Amino acid sequence: MMEDPHKPGYDSTQDVVLDARTLRGVAHPLRLRLLGSLRHDGPQTATQLAARFGESSAATSYHLRTLAAHGFVADAPELGRGRERFWRAVHRSTWFDTPDRDAPERELGEAYLRTVARMYAENVERSITELADWPQEWVRAASMSDLTVSLSAAEAQQLADDMMALLVRYRDRAADRAGDGSERVAMSTQFQIFPRRGQLDALLAKRTASTGGSGTAGEEESGSAADESSDSADGGRA
Repeated sequence: MMEDPHKPGYDSTQDVVLDARTLRGVAHPLRLRLLGSLRHDGPQTATQLAARFGESSAATSYHLRTLAAHGFVADAPELGRGRERFWRAVHRSTWFDTPDRDAPERELGEAYLRTVARMYAENVERSITELADWPQEWVRAASMSDLTVSLSAAEAQQLADDMMALLVRYRDRAADRAGDGSERVAMSTQFQIFPRRGQLDALLAKRTASTGGSGTAGEEESGSAADESSDSADGGRA
């Protein structure tokens, strides 16, 4: 697990890096959705979140308390009236690095990443469904692409850093222009950088043939991941 990403967009005062303990607190589909909603839509009650996600208030209350116990959400008592209990997100985004191959939390880490990936896919599906109702200028502004390039591992890491730095630049620019009267909406962006299926198998087989060894020495673990919720995200950002 990384302790400090030192990556474009990371701010230790606003972002959280998962470790083995906090991973266990957030690696649950409903908890990730609750956390993402609080980050993007602001403080809400368990009842409001239950209605949003089609869950019972008892279920959302339980998972909110679990998130609170692991430091992801906190009470917002200034917003409550009477017995209302509002919750707010503590961090802007989550950063996560895939655990080492033999780490005890490796399986849980993969489950977390799979849940985040499903949420990303759901967001895209939802946007496609809503596309017909968008103003035409926003339809033209939307984009999806799938581009394959040949890179070394170091170049792939640099590409990820460069893309994140570009997104951060636009995010900061939008923050600086907040309230200037221009028409703006929150835009979700996501990107994935993975070898094409089978490419690493062929590479490892080639290494094994050239060294006469098992092919495991020198293998590289995946890089950091980050989320601005889940949407994102949010080491990808999740």
